[in-house]
Amino acid sequence: MQPDAPRRRKSNAGFTRLELLTLLASLVVLAVVSRPVWGNPSATASLVCMDNLRQLQTAWLLYTEDTQGELPGNYHGGYVPGANPKARPWVTGWLDWGTASDNTNRLYLAKPYASLTAYLQTDFMHSTYKCPADDYLSPAQTARGWTARVRSYAMNCFLGEGNQNTGPLNSAYLIYRKLSEFRKASPQQVFVFLEEHPDSINDGLFWAPNSDRNWVDLPGSFHKGACWFTFADGHLEQRRWVSAATLRPVNLQYANNTSTQPGDPDLTWLLEHVGEKKR
Repeated sequence: MQPDAPRRRKSNAGFTRLELLTLLASLVVLAVVSRPVWGNPSATASLVCMDNLRQLQTAWLLYTEDTQGELPGNYHGGYVPGANPKARPWVTGWLDWGTASDNTNRLYLAKPYASLTAYLQTDFMHSTYKCPADDYLSPAQTARGWTARVRSYAMNCFLGEGNQNTGPLNSAYLIYRKLSEFRKASPQQVFVFLEEHPDSINDGLFWAPNSDRNWVDLPGSFHKGACWFTFADGHLEQRRWVSAATLRPVNLQYANNTSTQPGDPDLTWLLEHVGEKKR
């Protein structure tokens, strides 16, 4: 009977790291449900969105731990991964206001396409990619009987292995491929995920402003003019926008390269949190 003892100890070893994180995330949701704020739809959507992003950020950190500091892939253009595991993005697919299947394709949020899916709660995985306040659909999509598009979140273009150099990248900034490459900017300063404006979101990559007066992609403002961000050290912040260019209404038409005034406080804040300049 002696050889069986190690197996008994292993079976009683308790929770794994991922199981504990899943349990904690579930407790957060239960705490939110039990509070009076649950009767306020706007506040509820913000809290659920916050929890979604917290789970994505936790998955991002667990991924880097399992890959010796390598960051999850981050690709633009609706890139669909092939057999090479190093070319696997955090999420894939292309959203628009038409009726293409990518808008509702949950397969692109799971294996083998999305690299973070292994670290998310299976029962709620698909909803983790979607802010509940993002309920926008075009007339053509509503006519199809759709209830929502599949994603609301995007990842900072300066993070992760990818094809960023083939797009409208602000070349003044470094691209971090590993956690060890953070130098002048600390993980506490650099955002990872954010909510993207419904008229701007398409792929899973968020293009940062490429000048002091031009948003390439536009952040969301679902929560009374505010947007949730996660950061590379694991914490979350909500940024309340102040400029009209950032608080652009949803027009159900694709839009990027939104102009603003030089020195715009929202654009300036975001550029202060995308990473570090090469010089």
